[in-house]
Amino acid sequence: MLGALMMVLINAILVWGLMQERQSQIQQLETRLEQLGSVNEQVLSTALAPYGLSSKAQTGSFVMPVQFNLALSSGALTVYSQPLWQQHSHWFIAINVLLLIFLWRTVQWLRRTEWRAARAFSCYGGQKKEDEDQDTHPVSANMLGVNQLYQSVFAIVYCQRLSSVASGVVSLFETLLQEQLQHQQRVSVKILNSGCFAITVKEVAYKQLETHLQSFSAMALKCCRSLLPDLRRDEVKVGLCNYRSGADQAVVYQLCQSALALACQSEHKHCYRIPFSHNHSMLLAAKSCSLVDAINNEQFVCFFQPVFDLYNEEIMHHETLLRIRHPQLGLISPEYLLSHSTPESAARSVDIAVLKRLETMLKSEQLQADISLNIHPSSWLDDDVWRRLGEFLEAHPRVCLECPAAMLAKQPRLIAKRLKSTTACQRGIIVDQLSKWPTDAINTLNVPIKAVKLASELISHVDTDRHIQRRVLSYVANAQRLGIVVFAVGIERHQQAEVLKQLGVQGAQGFYFTGTINQLSAFNLPQ
Repeated sequence: MLGALMMVLINAILVWGLMQERQSQIQQLETRLEQLGSVNEQVLSTALAPYGLSSKAQTGSFVMPVQFNLALSSGALTVYSQPLWQQHSHWFIAINVLLLIFLWRTVQWLRRTEWRAARAFSCYGGQKKEDEDQDTHPVSANMLGVNQLYQSVFAIVYCQRLSSVASGVVSLFETLLQEQLQHQQRVSVKILNSGCFAITVKEVAYKQLETHLQSFSAMALKCCRSLLPDLRRDEVKVGLCNYRSGADQAVVYQLCQSALALACQSEHKHCYRIPFSHNHSMLLAAKSCSLVDAINNEQFVCFFQPVFDLYNEEIMHHETLLRIRHPQLGLISPEYLLSHSTPESAARSVDIAVLKRLETMLKSEQLQADISLNIHPSSWLDDDVWRRLGEFLEAHPRVCLECPAAMLAKQPRLIAKRLKSTTACQRGIIVDQLSKWPTDAINTLNVPIKAVKLASELISHVDTDRHIQRRVLSYVANAQRLGIVVFAVGIERHQQAEVLKQLGVQGAQGFYFTGTINQLSAFNLPQ
């Protein structure tokens, strides 16, 4: 509104100034014609031309000419001219364009100022307000209450030619990087002992994370070339690690160093990224927790993780997952407590506890989609567990079993024998963690395969690795020939979901849809 008023005011001032100038020109023209006395048509036209006037009105024009009456001693003389806005249109266009540019830059400056003020307020204890228009995420994430819409990025930039002078140009490098990010992120740059630039970009919005990660290598190269213009592309290597709040900084640093090492070893790929996961910290801390004690004391929860349709985000399927309550780490996966030395009795107790808990959950929960569950590989050889599992599947027709693809490939006859001996398994199974298509094993099975779930190792780099994309495409083609649905496990980024959708994958599950494990719809029975 204020901008429109400014435009009207400035245009009014311009019109008033041009009218004053025209009145002055008319007075000068009257004085000159008085001096000339009686003149013919040619002399009159010559006298009027410098003022943009003519003695005759132009015909055939869509714009009516403006008429002026000159008061001369010999009589009144009528002359004509174009309207001011048409005669001086270049002035109006230039001034209005400059005014629009000024207003646009002012608005952008006000927005940046407001953003900085909001960020500064939040840094000193203020409450952050999420802007749904700027930070959109999947409908399924809204449904499950995902609020972690920010991640931070840690990067290590190595340039051998800059390493010796890095300490002297660190502030300039930080300023150049801030300009690349348009001063929209909090950035800090430090120098490591090796002469590398250690960069931390705080709280990147969920919607902008992929853009920042994809363009970070180009931004780092541009900053380095501002310091050394003759740098080649392969002289700047970048390691990246994106992480959520609360991540172990030592692990983040190690992952970023590993990513940088991969980049330095590659001749063609100069930027690698390894996203942070809590696996390393969990493996260190989980040693203090006993799996058997946690199961016996019922220190665990079971929940249903949904598999979403990538095309309409409807829930297609639920997978039953188990999490152990760790005194320091909170809810963790039992795989961190299982090892090669773990007795089979521990795995057996886990599977039996899950069946009992799932029995209670299904009595109180009415789910629309089917449910699947996994059992430990050793339980496939345990007759007691298999008997309990068969009874459970008979009582609940909507529950099906998941079979690890690796085990199916190694022991196809054993799996086929087990499934054939259990009537409930004739309804179909789901092949889990598929990384290589088991053609022979699938032909051996005499039960329907409802779906296959691609292994997480295929998903983690599917958005950047062409070789993995070709593998996934071939698996999808094989599955479509057999009428099998393909799911993906461990989706963390929007780009992964988009690439998988283009490759023909039907459904997916992971952090991109459900957030952290504490934010899922968990079921914990009273003890």
